[in-house]
Amino acid sequence: MTAAPLTAMVLRPMSKSATYELLGPAAELADELLAELQKDRTRLPVLWRGLPRRCGKEPIGGGVQQIGAATVDLDAFRVCDLVAVHLASSIQATDPELIDLFSHGDIEERAMLLRSLSFLPLGGITNDLLGEALRTNIVLHLEAAMCDSDLLARAIAAGVVDADTANRLLLKFAFIDMDLTRAFSAEQHASETLSTMLQDLATEREAAGRSVWRHTYRMLGLAPCPGALGRLIGGLEHGDDGVRQAAADGLLALRGIDSSSNTLIAQFAQERTPREPRAAIREQLQQLATS
Repeated sequence: MTAAPLTAMVLRPMSKSATYELLGPAAELADELLAELQKDRTRLPVLWRGLPRRCGKEPIGGGVQQIGAATVDLDAFRVCDLVAVHLASSIQATDPELIDLFSHGDIEERAMLLRSLSFLPLGGITNDLLGEALRTNIVLHLEAAMCDSDLLARAIAAGVVDADTANRLLLKFAFIDMDLTRAFSAEQHASETLSTMLQDLATEREAAGRSVWRHTYRMLGLAPCPGALGRLIGGLEHGDDGVRQAAADGLLALRGIDSSSNTLIAQFAQERTPREPRAAIREQLQQLATS
């Protein structure tokens, strides 16, 4: 990891009730570890390393919930992840301390830190570590940083992550065929620039005989770029059910923001409807058929 200028922002501690009560039986151990850190905070890397073994990797569970400022799917977070959040926030870990954890951590230690970002205050560390997620080839780390929470959407809204970085992160989702719905509210970042990038990637993948990321279609509908309408209409004839459904979904989104193509869309939908074998997609087509 290349050294970069880092701000010395201090993380403000979260309310203990935000994550502490979710720890269950592990709360006692979390208190012991925190007491040790409060005596000597240089022990953070050592204690961090042992969290999966000492606290366990059992899922917290509970589904999608609002925890503090974050919306997260607690089924994707483990006990050791939330103990990590508790320690980092309680000692007011600085950006350099957290960067040091990432720089010297193994795959598991880095994943815990990246998951912690969802609960920690937005700031320089958010941008720095999302940048690391962008550069990594380890899918686990991209998932830990961006999936099962609204971190990216909040970071964009707060101006912590710039549009170019956000575009490239979402393009990476497409490149590795990751489910966009796991990055909560990421669709709010749809833009013509991102759609153009996704359109270009789709063209490259088709030329190489590879499948197109299915979320491309909805993003094109939300923020159309040149060629978007043709790809969406063409998707209605695709042999894959998921692609046809995604194309119909994209056209429904497009119809909601640009009525100029409604008549054309309706014509294609009317022609396709009787030939569509899937009931759910036929319902979408019937909506599109009413111009």
